[in-house]
Amino acid sequence: HISGARAQARREGSKRDRPGGPSGSVPPGSAMQSGLRHRYRRLEDDSDAPSQGSDPRFAVPDHLDPRKKPPKKRQVVLAFGLLFVGSALLMTYALYATGHLVIPKNEERGTSLAILILGCMTFAPGAYVSLIITLARAGVPGVDYSMVP
Repeated sequence: HISGARAQARREGSKRDRPGGPSGSVPPGSAMQSGLRHRYRRLEDDSDAPSQGSDPRFAVPDHLDPRKKPPKKRQVVLAFGLLFVGSALLMTYALYATGHLVIPKNEERGTSLAILILGCMTFAPGAYVSLIITLARAGVPGVDYSMVP
């Protein structure tokens, strides 16, 4: 029977193709045994970056380079606005927590917890983007405008 012979040949061929030979044993400590086939890492040489090549055909002009192009005014206003609103909400919660501010019916509504959560939700992204914009504008190495989400 031809199909039976083909199946037998396939099984024997697959045994030969396994790592470690026909027995199928994998050497201890190998990448196949640990399940990792490739280790990815960042390249130290950025020679593939578009604006760093010596070939002028592939050079990106400064006005089109996303690392040098400043963010839109709307992004800057939104970042610093979130930072300001988050700071105000967290300051309000701090005044409530220290007893300098009284929130009426707080136990019924949970207003202080809402102020704390909203303060954290607005402060965190505002602080992150404001810091990136400020550091990029100051020219800190390793920080550029392309890091702004």
